[in-house]
Amino acid sequence: MLGSTGCRVGKVSDLYEGAVRTVKMSILLASTIGPPDRWITPIKDALPNEDLKTNIEADDLSKVDVALFAHKVPGVFARLPNLKLIIGLQAGVDSLLADPELPADIPVARAGDLNGDRMIAEYVLLHVLRHHRNMPFFVENQRKGVWEKPEVLEACERRVGIMGMGLIATPCATLLRDIGFQLASWTRTPNSTEGIENFHGTDALSKFLARTEILINVLPVTAETEDILCAKTFSMLPKGANFINIGRGQHVVDADLIEALDTGYLNGATLDVYRQEPLPSEHPFWSHPKITLMPHTARKTRPASIAPQIAENVRRLRAGEPILQLVDREAGY
Repeated sequence: MLGSTGCRVGKVSDLYEGAVRTVKMSILLASTIGPPDRWITPIKDALPNEDLKTNIEADDLSKVDVALFAHKVPGVFARLPNLKLIIGLQAGVDSLLADPELPADIPVARAGDLNGDRMIAEYVLLHVLRHHRNMPFFVENQRKGVWEKPEVLEACERRVGIMGMGLIATPCATLLRDIGFQLASWTRTPNSTEGIENFHGTDALSKFLARTEILINVLPVTAETEDILCAKTFSMLPKGANFINIGRGQHVVDADLIEALDTGYLNGATLDVYRQEPLPSEHPFWSHPKITLMPHTARKTRPASIAPQIAENVRRLRAGEPILQLVDREAGY
């Protein structure tokens, strides 16, 4: 079911029998992105009337209603018999859903800003413009002392494609659209964002890639999307295309990307995510002349911007209202 915001929501009463209305809810900060101290004050400020537990080893967790996770914590779910809601603190929930201990009957929600992440949109714009204006070529020519002026296109002459149109991807796509790029999206199900041509389903992937000169991956990792960017799909792009990955490293077959770059079929790539992070120092991505390597820095998670979303879902849980940004476990996001 979709709420008025267009985000996926879920009726709590459909997922467990009656919301427990307590004077004070117990919230567990189970794991965080970065030091826990960054999170404690913003969450307490957003939930001043709730009981926030932060010492996962020493605290009694038997009455915890809501647990907040950036990543899985082995053994903790067995200590949470009263748990009613799990909230993921990261943009992706793939690692949380992959936890074999994750309770099957407890709803999982994300805590991202409902308006998307402006920092990621700016980051995508930066790298699209770098490839659009062929900046790596000019940087290399400066290093070589070469003065060369190739053809320059306007944004309206460049076809950009984005894989995924979720909470993170949509603001990126609309920003690029508004600058003038010819935008298209590829999604699992139909998407009707104004001014952005949509291709959906497996059968439409080849047509989407064939029209895309700069490809941006913002997909979640699922069984269907793992290794989706491989020799076969790279070959569906026009020769000379560029690739930007801010999804997950598991989407890309590393050796196939290097082969496509080495043969000249792909012009360049910007990578922000990797199968193993930090990226091992011996990995060939580090020294490849056609790869811009970024250390997973598309955004810096700001607890103060996430805490209000957590507080809203805690309020909804107590009131028995639909939970915002509920994860579809079958779809994997």
